[in-house]
Amino acid sequence: MNKIIKLIFLGLIAFFYSFDSFSYVSRPFQAKDQHANLAVSLYEYAEITNVGDNYFTFDEFLDQENTLKFKPIEGPSTNLGFTESNYWLRLSIKNISENLLHYFLETGRPITDHVDLYLVTEGEPLKVLNNGDLIPFKERSFAHRKIIFPLDLKPGKVYQVYVHYQSDGEVINLPLELHTPTSLVQSSYQKQLFHGLFYGILLLAGAVYLFFYFGIGEKSFLLYSVYVLSVALLHMSLDGYFIQYINPASGWLNKNAILITATLSAMAFGRYAQIYTNVKKWSKGSNKVLNLLLSALVILLICVVFIPNGKAIYYPAVNLLSCLLLLVLITTVLLSFVKGQKLDFFFTLAIFSFTVGFFILIFNNFSLIPNSFFTENGSKIGTGVEIIFLSLAMSNRIRLLKSEKGKLQEIALQKSKESNEIKSYFLSNISHELRTPLNAIIGLTQSIREINKEESIISNLDVIQYSSMGLLGAIDDVLDYSKIEKGELRLEEVPFDLKKMVHQLAATFERQAKDNGLEFIFEEVGNLPELLIGDKRRMEQIIQNLLKNALKFTLKGKIGFKIEAIEIPNDQVLLNIQVTDTGVGIKEKKLERLFASFTQGQNDDKRKFGGLGLGLCIVKALVDLNQGKIEVQSEEGVGTTVSLQINKTLPNNRDGANSFDYAKSGVFDLENKRILIVEDNALNQMVLKVLIGNWKNSSFEIANNGQEAIDLLKVKPFDVVLMDLQMPVMDGYEATTAIRVGAAGTSMSKVPIIAVTADVTQKARFRVLEVGMDDYMTKPINKEELYNKIKKAIYLGDSEIPHK
Repeated sequence: MNKIIKLIFLGLIAFFYSFDSFSYVSRPFQAKDQHANLAVSLYEYAEITNVGDNYFTFDEFLDQENTLKFKPIEGPSTNLGFTESNYWLRLSIKNISENLLHYFLETGRPITDHVDLYLVTEGEPLKVLNNGDLIPFKERSFAHRKIIFPLDLKPGKVYQVYVHYQSDGEVINLPLELHTPTSLVQSSYQKQLFHGLFYGILLLAGAVYLFFYFGIGEKSFLLYSVYVLSVALLHMSLDGYFIQYINPASGWLNKNAILITATLSAMAFGRYAQIYTNVKKWSKGSNKVLNLLLSALVILLICVVFIPNGKAIYYPAVNLLSCLLLLVLITTVLLSFVKGQKLDFFFTLAIFSFTVGFFILIFNNFSLIPNSFFTENGSKIGTGVEIIFLSLAMSNRIRLLKSEKGKLQEIALQKSKESNEIKSYFLSNISHELRTPLNAIIGLTQSIREINKEESIISNLDVIQYSSMGLLGAIDDVLDYSKIEKGELRLEEVPFDLKKMVHQLAATFERQAKDNGLEFIFEEVGNLPELLIGDKRRMEQIIQNLLKNALKFTLKGKIGFKIEAIEIPNDQVLLNIQVTDTGVGIKEKKLERLFASFTQGQNDDKRKFGGLGLGLCIVKALVDLNQGKIEVQSEEGVGTTVSLQINKTLPNNRDGANSFDYAKSGVFDLENKRILIVEDNALNQMVLKVLIGNWKNSSFEIANNGQEAIDLLKVKPFDVVLMDLQMPVMDGYEATTAIRVGAAGTSMSKVPIIAVTADVTQKARFRVLEVGMDDYMTKPINKEELYNKIKKAIYLGDSEIPHK
């Protein structure tokens, strides 16, 4: 029943409209059979009136129609500018053909809030079609991103078309194009190609440089991506794609999309250009103006989000601020040339392209230029070209950043080298400064112990000796750890007496264990070879660190030291070494990181037991250098067993190799050879005096620096020179170089020179050989080692060096 009443009511209205609506004089458009492939503009047949803030229903508008002042449409796409007013447009269409015609009327910009079309003809009910940016996409009269209305025109009929436009302050354009189905499809294809290129460029550039930002971390890449993507969203809003694909339900986001994306794009571009041009560095004035404009844009964005009633001001404001921002950027580009700041050529072209496109858009929005395809799409063309040039500029920036990164890496490498040199210099000095007094303490303690037989004094001397050796071990650990870090730890390959070394270590730690109330068990399985090829000091360090660890962490019980040598083919010996203790043990979860630096078994072990936590780290590094294996088994509260296996080589000529152990007989006789001691430290001089002075048939003289040594060599021949390295006036390196080139006379240019130094760094070892020294030994001085090196030097150089 309701439907019947509604149809009758609409019929009466249509009947009334059929008489009243023809009261004005209007030339109707003559519609013919649909054969054209091009759209037809109806602007010549249309009139428009502005009713201001008055929102009329269609009935109210018809009541007022004869009193309203209509104006003709000025062009094919008249621009009404920024406006909140309500507009009514009217035109007539007459189907002069004998067929039903299907047309599509395109009118208004896609961003117009409401566009309502009323179609009136005699004998038919009123047809009302709704469209607009605030109408959900599925509720539109025609599912298209543009404002399009389908019109079905019956033959011989005259149709009155009324269109109502309403906007919230955005620009209203009036395209009045009548499309046939064919022309609408062709127009859509053309737009798709143009828009596909445009949005493809934007999205590709935005995505690519966003990836660059995550890869490089350069802020300008992020700002550039934000700018490009916000421009893409802005144009999608202007073209109707935003409501079609992103927010088809319409609502707040769609209503504010243009203002938000326009403001964001202006802010991102301004900040991007500010960083890219580095304007803060060379033009404080321009930078200050840019900051003011960016602040104004931020305020505008806040107003858009939180104060919705001011849109009539916001639309022109964002255009004006963007225009001012662009003018400042143009000024900045010009200033850069004046001040000699080299801006990227592509960046300058991008600013120019954007300027052209932007001003076309602004002039079009303010109705300062006629609307056409070029003016309508000029912004897209300018923006597309701008993005291409900016992308090229950003590519150049990547190249520049890569170059700068290379330079920074070179500087960092140089600083790293300098830092390593400083570190090496520091370690060399600290080694020298600490070992020098230790040399005196250990050397004099040994000498006093040899001549003193009183038990209490010997006991005290042993304490001094243990403490000194402990301090020396800590110094060696720090220096060795530094070498491990830099990969500079190296092994010597010379013959050494394994049996003697092992027995000395066992005797030393047996005394220390007894002093701590512990039982020490030494077990030698089979006969150990006296001579092996290898690094005696490092082999001794491995065993010493393991025994020190066992001693440190064992409070009661016993310590075991077991060594076995098994001869294998190719003159090789497999050394099985095992150190056991009944100490605190190690938790299972701690075992896997036991060999890390600065690590001990328990968290509070450093506080309980002391130490640097470097011992096992160095042991592991030395075992690896020897291509050996190390294994730790431990149980908390029960004890620990450390087992290692190392292969060593037997010397080919064992007797010849053994002949260099001159101290083995226990007789220290220099056979009237003359020794020159070059040493600046009085304590070290005293130690050498005591050591060499107690040997048979020995004579020596002392020079306080390298220059004194050269002066003595000029007047007196010497058989061996014991050369310190770090001395005032002339150091050991300089003195050796001078001696080798004949500064002390031709006869002394080949005198054997042995470096006796507190510097144990690898750099010192290499440099000693480079300057022409014959041998190298470190302080604290070991009596047997010193004697062997002196005798070896004399033995090898006996045929060339004169003696007196």
